[in-house]
Amino acid sequence: MGKHDDYRHEHHRSYCDCAHDDSLQSHDLKPKPPDQSCSVANVRTFGSAMSETIYPKTIKVPVTLAEPSVIVCVEAEVRLEKPALEIKRVLKSVILEQCELVNTFDPHKAKLFVRGFIRKNIEYATVDTASDRTVCGDIRHTTALIPFDFCTDLTFPTAGPTLQLAPDFSSSGQLLDCSGHGAQLNAALLGNRQVYNNKPYCQLVFAEFTELDIGRYLKTVNCYEKTFSVLQEKIVMKLGLKVLQEQQVPIPTLCPPPPPPPPFHCPKK
Repeated sequence: MGKHDDYRHEHHRSYCDCAHDDSLQSHDLKPKPPDQSCSVANVRTFGSAMSETIYPKTIKVPVTLAEPSVIVCVEAEVRLEKPALEIKRVLKSVILEQCELVNTFDPHKAKLFVRGFIRKNIEYATVDTASDRTVCGDIRHTTALIPFDFCTDLTFPTAGPTLQLAPDFSSSGQLLDCSGHGAQLNAALLGNRQVYNNKPYCQLVFAEFTELDIGRYLKTVNCYEKTFSVLQEKIVMKLGLKVLQEQQVPIPTLCPPPPPPPPFHCPKK
């Protein structure tokens, strides 16, 4: 046991002492595992060139690209908390969750994807007690969020402002090797340009509604009154949207007024 321990200790010590000795053969030492981690090395910065800044006579403002009016049909069922005798009042509003413009193959046309929901507040009368001649109850409300989504076409006028989207591009090239028979595989010419465009966005201008509400699952209260617990809604909604994009617009310059005419002098005789 002692001899084997001494041999292992001596072998380990000689390996550590001679790990950096260049005179030893490569097969005498265990190869060091290569470093597999990513890193950045040998970075050099050569400086930057000075350039003159030119201020163009423009202003960057939101430009209206289109103002579409879209008609959307929505059908939904709203279940009430308590059976309703009648609908007293309905208030509706629209909230947009998405309004994205996607350009097409025609530079003067685009697709507009819109998603949102109708926030509908329903006030209705309930029935607590009823007789042959009277019905008593409370006024309750239900707020429902009815989703909708659609896609519509947009056409930009040729004479007016259009969507401005500068494309990116990339290029690559190969170098000839020394023999002139092929390309150098360890060298290449690469280039690319990244353009940061202003994203178009939407604004909600107005919303109009017409609807038909139908009570379902009727129950008789007395000889004349009935209640319903589900409200089936057929809504026709008209949305007014405005599509904008921030663009560089030239500032109009006013021409200076012409100089006044010279004073009139009488000709000398």
